[in-house]
Amino acid sequence: MTPEPGNQVGTRLMFENERVRVWDLALAPGEALGAHVHRRDFCFIVVQGGHLQHVHPAGPAQARDVQYEADQVVFLEAGEGLLHHKLVNVGNTPYRNFVIELKDP
Repeated sequence: MTPEPGNQVGTRLMFENERVRVWDLALAPGEALGAHVHRRDFCFIVVQGGHLQHVHPAGPAQARDVQYEADQVVFLEAGEGLLHHKLVNVGNTPYRNFVIELKDP
């Protein structure tokens, strides 16, 4: 049985107010962030690029590798809840980004 994905979208909550929530997501080589769900629109800003693997919680065979570059910015709409796979740093260097979740005005 696959555990339910969590709401922790980073490794450390850095800031929160009525408009935004800001997470640090830092993974050393071999480290992982468990499967999680984004319930709010968000962007992430890559500080230190790296090679991550997105592993589907119900089917590890569906894993896909993504290379992120420093200074890359990605915006995603959550809709009814955007499932994100478990993230694994499969590279040889640390990876880091900041996730900025937008709250309703």
